[in-house]
Amino acid sequence: MRPGSLALALALLASACEAQISGGLGITLATVDAQPGGSADAVDTTPTALCASRTVYLNFDGQALTRGTSDATLNRASWMQIAQGTAPAYLGGNPARATAIQTIVDGVRTQLARFPITVVTTRPTSGEYVMIVFGGKAAAVGSRFGASVNQLDCGDVQHNDVAWIGDGVSPVQRVINTAIGAIGFGLGLTATVDPTDCMCGWDNACVAASTAACTLGSPVARDPAANQLCPGAASTQDEVATLRGAFCG
Repeated sequence: MRPGSLALALALLASACEAQISGGLGITLATVDAQPGGSADAVDTTPTALCASRTVYLNFDGQALTRGTSDATLNRASWMQIAQGTAPAYLGGNPARATAIQTIVDGVRTQLARFPITVVTTRPTSGEYVMIVFGGKAAAVGSRFGASVNQLDCGDVQHNDVAWIGDGVSPVQRVINTAIGAIGFGLGLTATVDPTDCMCGWDNACVAASTAACTLGSPVARDPAANQLCPGAASTQDEVATLRGAFCG
C-alpha cells in the first residue's frame, strides 16, 4: 500500500511527489450567508441508506493522528511521514465555515446516493468506517502531498481507511470530488486520465475538473503511467462495483 494525492492542477513543490494547492475555499463572504463556527455535528442528520458494511465519516472538527497501519477507529494513518500530527478544525475562524461544511456533506451524500452509502459527521460507535479528516496543511499531519492524501490499498486489505484533505483545496466542488476519490483510492482504485472521473489526478498527470460532480465509471481505463498502480490489476476498473462491494457487501 502506498500513499497518493490528488494533483488538481497544482504548483509542484520541491519534491516531485508533493503538490500544493493555491487559493482559498472558493467561497466569498459576499456570496454566502455568514454562519457561526463550531462543531459540524449540526449537519449530521440521519441519511437514508441501505449499505451496512461500512460508513463514511467526514471529520471537520480537528483530529490528532498517529503513524501506523491505517485504522480510523484508532486514528492511525500509514501515509504519515511523522510520528504524530494534528489536523485543526476545518476552516477554523472562517465565518463561512458552517455553510461550506454543509455543502460538502450534502455533496458527498448526493454523489454516493446511488449505492446508497451512509455519510455522517459524528464518529460511528460501531462497525467499519472510512474517516476523511478535513483541515490544516500537509505539515500538520505529515502528508507528503499538499492537497490531500490516502493510502492506496490494493485489494482493500484495510477497511477502516484514514484520508486527509487540506483547507487549501478549492472550490467546494473540488473538495467533494476529492473526498470521493480518496475513498476510491483506499479501495484499490487507481488514477484515470478522464478529467471528469473521480479518480483523475490521484498521483498522475490528469487535471481534474472542479466545477461539476465527478463520475464513477463502469468500467474505466486505469492510467498505466500513474505513479502508483496495483500489481497484476486489469487495465480497467469497475468503480461502481468496487464501492458497492466495499460498502454494501
